[in-house]
Amino acid sequence: MTGPPEYFQNWRPVAAETSRGQRMKAVLAVLTASLIVAASAGGPAEAARSGKVLCGGVHTPRAGNTEIADTAISVRNATGTDVRITRFTFRDFFGNVAGDFGEGADPATNLPTNRDFSPPVDVTTVPPGASYYLATSHIFGTTFLPGPAGAGNNISITVEFATEGDVDLAFVGGSLRVVELLGGLGGVRGPEHSRSSIACHPFK
Repeated sequence: MTGPPEYFQNWRPVAAETSRGQRMKAVLAVLTASLIVAASAGGPAEAARSGKVLCGGVHTPRAGNTEIADTAISVRNATGTDVRITRFTFRDFFGNVAGDFGEGADPATNLPTNRDFSPPVDVTTVPPGASYYLATSHIFGTTFLPGPAGAGNNISITVEFATEGDVDLAFVGGSLRVVELLGGLGGVRGPEHSRSSIACHPFK
């Protein structure tokens, strides 16, 4: 006989096979434990998602400067986490930039505050469940929009924001308000005479 039978040629000692199997099981156990620890730790923080919405608007005195038509833009936060408004950009009837605010503006600048409250409210970060707004009167006052005559008759307002939640649960809307103007141009806003909704459209 020149060698062992064919069925013996792939034979290994039982003890060696058992030892190798135990080592493989130990390695698999360590890898499984590592994966469980990583999953329980939550991994790195989820990156913020961004949204961008375009709204119409108006900002102009009217009726012999006894009223002012302005626009209030609201951000209603149903995401369950903060929504940070990163940029407000205003363009007039002619397409000129009338105002650009926020950390995403060039150059970056703070958002104007909502002065309907005392003390004024910083609307940059909208907490979960909150419904913040900012009006053109908070920015441009109770006079005409800067620029050529008629510049404020029809404007566009671009709102950009970021959240770690679902961007579709951050609702941006607009309201056109007609308010009595006490003292003429640059005067004090009086009683609100009317309000209507303005369309806002998300960028896709």
